[in-house]
Amino acid sequence: MHFSLPTRITNSIDRSGLINSNPFDPNTSLSIPQGKYTCVHYGIMIPNLPEPFNFLNLIVVVGQPLVKLFRNDHLIKTSAIDTANVLIGTATGTPEHFNGYSVEKDCTLVSNGSYLKFGNDLVIEGKYPDFHAYRVGHNFNFDLKLRATDKIAHFVKMMGGMYEHWALLCEYEGFVEQAGVKIEIKGLCTYEYARGINVNVPIGFFTYQILNIDDKIQVLFVDTFGPLGVTLQSRVYVRSVDDHGGIYSKGFKSIVHEYEPERVTNPDGISMRLPHKFSWQVNDDKGNLLIQIQGITNRDFKYGMAGGYAGSYQYNGIFRGKTIEGKGYIEYIDPQ
Repeated sequence: MHFSLPTRITNSIDRSGLINSNPFDPNTSLSIPQGKYTCVHYGIMIPNLPEPFNFLNLIVVVGQPLVKLFRNDHLIKTSAIDTANVLIGTATGTPEHFNGYSVEKDCTLVSNGSYLKFGNDLVIEGKYPDFHAYRVGHNFNFDLKLRATDKIAHFVKMMGGMYEHWALLCEYEGFVEQAGVKIEIKGLCTYEYARGINVNVPIGFFTYQILNIDDKIQVLFVDTFGPLGVTLQSRVYVRSVDDHGGIYSKGFKSIVHEYEPERVTNPDGISMRLPHKFSWQVNDDKGNLLIQIQGITNRDFKYGMAGGYAGSYQYNGIFRGKTIEGKGYIEYIDPQ
């Protein structure tokens, strides 16, 4: 059973719902952990890749958070703030695509975030609006150039700067390479950033999904609960290359119809179930159906989305009255 707090209360705690129509401010910080911020997240998420890859996510956490669902205790060798972890996730990925690092010994991180190197596994560099991510010398490699738009989705912007998390809509092009075979790719993706102070937010459930409706429109789905079933956020974000779009929560429904038969256990011993068949929908501001999705996972979940899993799914449905289908990206943490 889940319930939501009154809007006036949530808006006083989290201002993200009030600022989503504003264009991205190029002066926004992309810095590594410093000052009061002990944990920073960088991410590049790409849905709808051709088989056998299905998706690609580059999920970086520098400094381990106190939030249990997002923490990797087993990686800490020195201290939480000295521990970074990186997931290079794709359907062909193997366990070694998720690694931990000592920030001091294994990483080269420029303070403003313009150059981030994690061991010999990943480099993310650049400044808004141009970013570059690459990996060389492995069985699985890639080289991606991103051009960010000014279309930003604010997931969280808490009072007092305690925590913020946002996603920029980007156009990308480049290649992925498996065992020496290159495939050229291009399309829409997100460049994401989050930072937080050293506090524990008791999150009980989290899922985040990305759909590229076409070569210009992207839809983001977020559903997360706190203690006692309090809804922290149940929203759908719609934006395009040409439009800042909006956020929608009226008529929000999300149902898992079938779970995977076997539970999974993450490296810190937290057991959870993963979805296989599910559906979700939301209405527009006038109460009409905006989007309705039926999804079936490709059973390619990989561990390392913080303390959870990420993968892809096939979907069909309706968006603004038209039928759609494609391949979505999904993150999922459900320790029930």
